Amino acid sequence: MKKIILLTNYKNLIPQRSHEIEGLKLDIIADILKKECCEVEMMTFQTFVDHLSEKERFDGTYFYYASSQYPIYKSFIQDILMQIPIRGGILIPDFRHFMAHENKNFQELEKIRLGINSPKGIPVGTYEEGIEILNRISYPTVIKKSTGFRSRNVQLAKNKVQAKKILAGMLENNFKFDIDSLYLVYRKFKNKTHYPKKFGKVIIQEFIPDLTHDWKILVLGNICVGGKRFVRENDFRASGSMLYSLEQDPPESVLNFALECKKLLNCPNISLDVSEHNGVVNLLEYQTMHFSLLAWKSVHYFECIDNSWEHKDVLYDLEHYMALGICEAIKQ
Repeated sequence: MKKIILLTNYKNLIPQRSHEIEGLKLDIIADILKKECCEVEMMTFQTFVDHLSEKERFDGTYFYYASSQYPIYKSFIQDILMQIPIRGGILIPDFRHFMAHENKNFQELEKIRLGINSPKGIPVGTYEEGIEILNRISYPTVIKKSTGFRSRNVQLAKNKVQAKKILAGMLENNFKFDIDSLYLVYRKFKNKTHYPKKFGKVIIQEFIPDLTHDWKILVLGNICVGGKRFVRENDFRASGSMLYSLEQDPPESVLNFALECKKLLNCPNISLDVSEHNGVVNLLEYQTMHFSLLAWKSVHYFECIDNSWEHKDVLYDLEHYMALGICEAIKQ
């Protein structure tokens, strides 16, 4: 029988809600997994590390795991996850989805690789390279940090002067003035022409004018649920606006696009920010773990059956449908 290990954080949780200490109802997920497809075991990352031995293998064992909003703890998790495929284990979702969590830079690269329709976004790693891009693009343009949610660290530059100021503010100095960095300070001044002014992870993204709303869509297995988010007054962002409506159903074009994105990204469950403007549907951002559950307040969902979307009532907790998505991934 197939086996899956649920790897949890320091609170024995897989966070999914607004806070690190609020997690999924793992008992529901475990019950569905046991019933539908596999044996289940649960342990924290620390327990997993404590019991790891030199020659231990996990051939054919699946791992569904937590991420973190805290960069240093996420880095700790990353080191552990890297070991699992090396020892024969299978991550659900794949490691690249862990990389995409709180990492818009990686998301942009994935959207390009998979050919997913999206406003053109150019990842930038240094101030000088960013200036080169700002000198050749049209305005207005969106500039955003690689991390952040609810529109944090996302700004609109109406011209090149504004863009340069925003870019400089979002990047970091190439050294920190502390005792551990004194040698780097020496090296910088000794070779000052060789170092960029600033480093960082920023995306310079095409601006969609006159956008009045976007859609927050959850795709769990082959079902979709979601709502409409309106752009704030005198702003260009819908994310974080708190102007959310579940009374308007997503059009079929958005549902079809969301399901296709989930298939292309090849993950059990996903949250998508989708824009719809003048007949064009775009993927703005996505998360496959630790995503917003605002859309789950809906009382109904849509299921794709024989290429047609059927309207159905929500009968179970979110975790029930997420677990079915995990089972589908394992069976495939």
